[in-house]
Amino acid sequence: MVVLRSPAVIGIVLSCEHASWTLPPGEDLGVSPEVLRSQASWDHGAYEIAARVGEGLGLPVHAGAFSRMLVDLNRPPEHPDVIPAVSYGAPVPGNAGLSAAARAARLARMHAPYWEAVRRDVRARLRDPGRCLHLSSHTFAPELEPERRAFDCGVLYDPAAPFEAALAERLQFGLRAHGLAVRANQPYKGTEPALVTSLRGELAGEGGGYAGIELETSHAVTRSAGGCARVAAAVVAVIEELRERA
Repeated sequence: MVVLRSPAVIGIVLSCEHASWTLPPGEDLGVSPEVLRSQASWDHGAYEIAARVGEGLGLPVHAGAFSRMLVDLNRPPEHPDVIPAVSYGAPVPGNAGLSAAARAARLARMHAPYWEAVRRDVRARLRDPGRCLHLSSHTFAPELEPERRAFDCGVLYDPAAPFEAALAERLQFGLRAHGLAVRANQPYKGTEPALVTSLRGELAGEGGGYAGIELETSHAVTRSAGGCARVAAAVVAVIEELRERA
């Protein structure tokens, strides 16, 4: 267990990259409405959790406006699946054969502004108060791997980053205190390609004050009555405790 003995004052940045399944008016990717509303297109409940945390803390939330099938905001711009040909097994015909120019234009229009807004917010928190917890809200479908995904929440982080690992430990403890079954770096590793991973690399030389943590909540929780509120309340309690101890 990593212990954060004397937590510094931290700024909080909240984001939700897969907040919506919608497409811009007039945009057609050639997928059915059922697929657009599925895990292939967005993270059910992720925005509700982030929004409730934001409301509890009096903070805004950076939220993706459109389906990850259009642009995956949780992948770096050079990643092959940032504009996916296939998403969670679902083909995306509208992305097949996309020209380099069209790809670059879509990224410039929809990916770059989002990343720059989050990056600017994080950098502001690193200037004052000096340390930043960036919490990125996501959700997962337990039925994809039923035996491995029988838990409520995953906390994804880089164990090699001391400040981040300490905050992740606190977050796991807080979620468990609210009766949630929690796993560290499941169902994904905290070092896989993601917005927080990229920012972690960009900000590595700036004093170790950036903590980029992804919260993965099971659809078994988000689709249950009061599930999103329960997770959000646990997160708010952890962050309020950190503020009180600072």
